[in-house]
Amino acid sequence: MNYTASVSDYFKSPKWMMNTLLAGVCVFIPIVGQIVVKGWLITGFWGRDDERPETFPDFDFNNFGKYLERGLWPFLVTLVSSLVITVAACVVIVPISMIFTLLGSQDHSSASGCAAALLFIVLMVFYLVLIVGMLAVLTPLIIRASIMQEFGPAFNFAFLKRFLALTWKETILASLFFLVVSLALGALGAIVLCIGMYFAMVPAYFCMVHLHKQLYRLYLSRGGETVPPSPKLRDIAPAATIV
Repeated sequence: MNYTASVSDYFKSPKWMMNTLLAGVCVFIPIVGQIVVKGWLITGFWGRDDERPETFPDFDFNNFGKYLERGLWPFLVTLVSSLVITVAACVVIVPISMIFTLLGSQDHSSASGCAAALLFIVLMVFYLVLIVGMLAVLTPLIIRASIMQEFGPAFNFAFLKRFLALTWKETILASLFFLVVSLALGALGAIVLCIGMYFAMVPAYFCMVHLHKQLYRLYLSRGGETVPPSPKLRDIAPAATIV
């Protein structure tokens, strides 16, 4: 795994600044914009043979519809999976939150204060573990949806189990790295009148898909089965310069 490359490769494109501006404008569009940006990145990572970052396809509004189509399946898989995981997590979160609230409303004795502080720490740790765990579980599902460009086949639990069995350490580390990069880029973007956060999401998304591609290669190198790619990934206008 080359974590630094997941960030630095974005800036190796000769038109990275223009790509950031154009894709960043899309991010302003609620929901759809993020799907389109991710669809563009899926095109660049999964739909071409030339994998050099210098030749990464430029963002092209003429391919808006294609980008939307490609980003839709991973988005739907993420949405459904996140809802299921969140509902399951609420079984633990809600009772802990209620206990924390009850302790906070009681007298401010030292014992009560210590118990509340301890529960707060436990809750924050649980939230962090939940987020990282959710990202780790979603990773193989998103990878499969991106490659196959389908919804149902993405939920192959035999693939999910084998993927995590072969790459669970790297998947967790990649999830943590992505969280740190997202927060860092978001903070930098916020300095630019706050709207810079929208443009900062573009390299953050690039980092995520880059890590997914690395994890998939690692999975294959350790004996994992190949996911059949959809021919739709290559069906795009010449402007995208897919080799």
